[in-house]
Amino acid sequence: MDGHDEHSKPHIGDLAKDTASNRVGVLMGEVGGRLLLRPARGGTEWEADPGSVEFPTALEEMQARNTARNKMRRLGL
Repeated sequence: MDGHDEHSKPHIGDLAKDTASNRVGVLMGEVGGRLLLRPARGGTEWEADPGSVEFPTALEEMQARNTARNKMRRLGL
């Protein structure tokens, strides 16, 4: 179990999965009824339909955090 209520949705700052594009990122905000997500490792934001955004699985969350951590190591941070 991932600890999230099945009816809850991610909030700004949470890791979130865009099921339409099958990508995981940090929920940055909302503009014009669309959600903005940014890859956990950094990079360009993308827009997602609010109905397609949910919490990632535990495995997806771990993979996103590991990818971000590895990028920081490569950058020497």
